[in-house]
Amino acid sequence: MNVTSTGTAGGKAPKEPPVLQSYRQWAETIGPWVRAALAGEVEVPSQRPGTEAWPAYALYWEEPPPLSLEGVLHYMDAIGHDIPTPEQLAWALLRLRKRGWLSEQGDSYALTTEGRHAVERIVGKGSLRDEMMRLREWILTQSP
Repeated sequence: MNVTSTGTAGGKAPKEPPVLQSYRQWAETIGPWVRAALAGEVEVPSQRPGTEAWPAYALYWEEPPPLSLEGVLHYMDAIGHDIPTPEQLAWALLRLRKRGWLSEQGDSYALTTEGRHAVERIVGKGSLRDEMMRLREWILTQSP
């Protein structure tokens, strides 16, 4: 199935979110495309190495899990001061799934128990920046 975020044919992900768009609106816009990507229905281009650290930390950071797509976007923005593109998010979630770290519960996401323990062990204690850097560095050296 080739879908865009709005459900039309073509399979291309939506562009960057418009300025001042809410997390909810962006989640509604990209949700169908991200779900299609996770289902293997659209091809997701490779992203920069380490991209998966961003949503991994967002899922680790927020309790209690799971997070809606809107929540994932919110925490990714809080951590990285940026909103992911659909390709970045889908690629990262697929990588987390490949590691066995992603729990999908309908349209909500969480780290598996294994993923949560791994991230906790990797990040240790420190500032958000330090913890995120340790996670990213670990992910860069450990292929899923």
